[in-house]
Amino acid sequence: MTAQDKELEQLHDTIVSDVNLLVEKYMDIVGWDVPEYDEEKAKSKILAIIKNTINKIEEEN
Repeated sequence: MTAQDKELEQLHDTIVSDVNLLVEKYMDIVGWDVPEYDEEKAKSKILAIIKNTINKIEEEN
């Protein structure tokens, strides 16, 4: 295992937490701004945006 692998392994839980916080952040914003807030639909759309963004980042490499 390389030093980089060890560092990323140590950061794993932080990365997972950051992604969860990102989703919650935008769920909160949508909930505040949209009177007919549908939590399930909002979460699905937020996750789709995040997945598309990850796909674009992967394509750049």
